[in-house]
Amino acid sequence: MIYRFISLALLATMPVALAQSELDIRDYEAATACAPGTGQVQVTVEGVTAGGILAVELYRPSKRDFLKKKSRIHRIRVAAEDGPQTVCFAAQPPGRYAVATYHDKNGNRDLDQKFNLRPKEPFGLSTNPKLRWGFPKFEEADFEVPEEGTAITIRLVK
Repeated sequence: MIYRFISLALLATMPVALAQSELDIRDYEAATACAPGTGQVQVTVEGVTAGGILAVELYRPSKRDFLKKKSRIHRIRVAAEDGPQTVCFAAQPPGRYAVATYHDKNGNRDLDQKFNLRPKEPFGLSTNPKLRWGFPKFEEADFEVPEEGTAITIRLVK
């Protein structure tokens, strides 16, 4: 009887494992459980459609290197599904952070860009700033994370 429960539990986790491997989501990029009140940043991304990968990235304060790898603290990738999706980051110590997200529709692990460097794929930033020519500054997308954590919502734009 116990083997039946173990088998059912393994079967229940197979779609997630298969989706991760099919989309080339690495273990260190996988989402972890959200635990409110523990210093996490809970990020809800709106405007997601099924297919491809949703990438959500947490950045430390940086005037020169915002949106560059060297200022990125962590990236989470999950299979993109219809509707809002929520992921959580550990953000310690408390302070100012920014989040960038994009829907990698073709699953190539990159934010595809047009000739003018504007994204071809849906993207968004914490605080949902009005986007114009050029890359936004950290100060346009940053928010305060208190010791107990916080929740933000980002709307993807096309």
